[in-house]
Amino acid sequence: MKLGLWRNCAGVLLYLAIGTQAAAAADEAPYPSRTVSIVVPTTPGGTADLLARLVGPKLAVMWGHPVIVENKPGAGTLVGTDYAAQAKPDGYTLLLTFNELATLPAINKHAKVDVVKGFERIGKIGTLPVLILANPKVEANTLRELIAQAKQNPGKLTYASNGSGGVLQLYSEMFKQEAGVDIMHVPYKGALEASTAMLSGEVDVLVQFASGNVQNYVKANRTKAYAIASSERLATLPDVPTTAEAGLPSLQLEAWYGVFAPAGTPRSIIDKVNKDVIEVLQMPDVRERLKGVGMAVDTGTPESFDAFFKKEYRRWTDLIVSAGIQSN
Repeated sequence: MKLGLWRNCAGVLLYLAIGTQAAAAADEAPYPSRTVSIVVPTTPGGTADLLARLVGPKLAVMWGHPVIVENKPGAGTLVGTDYAAQAKPDGYTLLLTFNELATLPAINKHAKVDVVKGFERIGKIGTLPVLILANPKVEANTLRELIAQAKQNPGKLTYASNGSGGVLQLYSEMFKQEAGVDIMHVPYKGALEASTAMLSGEVDVLVQFASGNVQNYVKANRTKAYAIASSERLATLPDVPTTAEAGLPSLQLEAWYGVFAPAGTPRSIIDKVNKDVIEVLQMPDVRERLKGVGMAVDTGTPESFDAFFKKEYRRWTDLIVSAGIQSN
């Protein structure tokens, strides 16, 4: 009887030991050892989605495991962001998002996620420069003239945005603040609708991403381009001055995109994903595709992205609070 009991106990101990060793081996397996999900907090078709579907398949080949894109739109990127923040911090759920992440807590009263403490910053992917545009019927032909016209007629000029609390409103409010002008906000459902409204003359001004389509509007003289809110001119639009050259040196704007992971994700995984994403972004076909949409590759270390993100978070939070902007 005692011998049988001892054998049973020994069997249980052996089972537990094997289970523990298996769990330890799984933990020590090279990353990744199974499917990785990239969460995009917008609908399919946007720039963040395009990036995820461009980078994801390349990583899948490098890693030997599937990389899938999960679109989780809603509440101004809040739904997907919250989902990613609550995921297990094991590297198998990543978040590919853009500068709206830095504005989320200040602009959305329903946001409970801490975007600074809730995520690890993996790396920046790239940037889209921002253009200050106007319908050709607007009298002003330069940025200085536009500012003078707005100051002479406060509240008479209008600008379009992709909705109250949207990134285009924030860019426009930053322009208004730096220029010291009063231009009336007219929100639309999205960036495409905002562009259409400006091109048709429904509104006067638009502060918009310098995407491939928008650059084509400028080249076709369908819109006036007053300035590019960057430190250098665009090679594709060499005649458009920088904001510094146009008389507003303090205005610097860009749409940026980057990769994040839930807080607590091991540093070894953060470093690997950073290194591998940078390798993908150096591939000639990837570079050519990004060039086609007007994006400049802009990578760096997790540390540099962390410092950049925290600076952006403070900058936009201050603007949102001072301007009293709220999401719709």
